[in-house]
Amino acid sequence: MTSRYRQIDPSVLLDAAGQDVQAFLELSATFLDIAPPMFERLQQAIQAGHTSRITLESHSLKGTVALVGAERLAGMLGRVEALSRSTSDVEIPMLWNDLADAYAETIAEVRSSILHFEQSPGSADNRRNG
Repeated sequence: MTSRYRQIDPSVLLDAAGQDVQAFLELSATFLDIAPPMFERLQQAIQAGHTSRITLESHSLKGTVALVGAERLAGMLGRVEALSRSTSDVEIPMLWNDLADAYAETIAEVRSSILHFEQSPGSADNRRNG
């Protein structure tokens, strides 16, 4: 399953949803609702150089992206979080482009996984039984 994805591992969220495809789809949609404002708050904190907000926002977003199996992005956010707690916070803006690219790919892949699972045979069964 993960071969079609570079940034996420849908099996992580599917496992968290107890292999319930409908719950997976709902959680994926919720992710797409909450991740963009979280990412925007992180961007604003970085632009403002507000280290305590960077710590908070990167930590919150790290946990959220981990739920969709975005290990690489979660690792990058962990680095931002650690840097925001140290005297090396000047490195954070230099990481922004890679972080933004990984985030954009993650969002695109979550959308793709939703389409994939909506079209899978098990999703129709789950909707009828749910």
